[in-house]
Amino acid sequence: MTTLSTPPDPPLSVHLVMPADLAADAFADAYARRMVEALRAAGAGIMLHALPGPHPQVDPSAILAADVALSRLPDGAPVLLDGNALPNLAASLPADSRRLRFTALIERLHWTEPGLTAEEAAVRRNLEQGALALMRHVAVPDETVAATLRDLGVRPERIVLAAADAGGAAALLAVL
Repeated sequence: MTTLSTPPDPPLSVHLVMPADLAADAFADAYARRMVEALRAAGAGIMLHALPGPHPQVDPSAILAADVALSRLPDGAPVLLDGNALPNLAASLPADSRRLRFTALIERLHWTEPGLTAEEAAVRRNLEQGALALMRHVAVPDETVAATLRDLGVRPERIVLAAADAGGAAALLAVL
């Protein structure tokens, strides 16, 4: 008697959109980088899409590059967005938020950085808040960042506590 077996599910393929200008050593310590390594260790395929331009500062050439990068992604694709790139992605997100499955990787919110004027902080807050509202999920490394997101109006069920380790990768993969 022959037994038919079901073939294993193919590994999940995820797109990561991140700033190209992050120095290799800075990215090596970044939450997004550590999360990518954890996802790869868990068997996920990661396709990197590096955006030119200054990040997190808003720049017209970076906005255009973000628009082009997102438009080239296949419908229904899970897309991780490095939080450093969100300000330059913000203008492109509404057009693609129904077509792509966005999840932001947020280590910290840039509107809270010291040294910003009140006007600069307000502009960054509005950009980040608007971009985060279009995410299916927002992955954060700890409860402190999660609380800040809730204060911005991100619904708790969209926030994924995901440390950059095997457990965090499993939690993130479960929602992608």
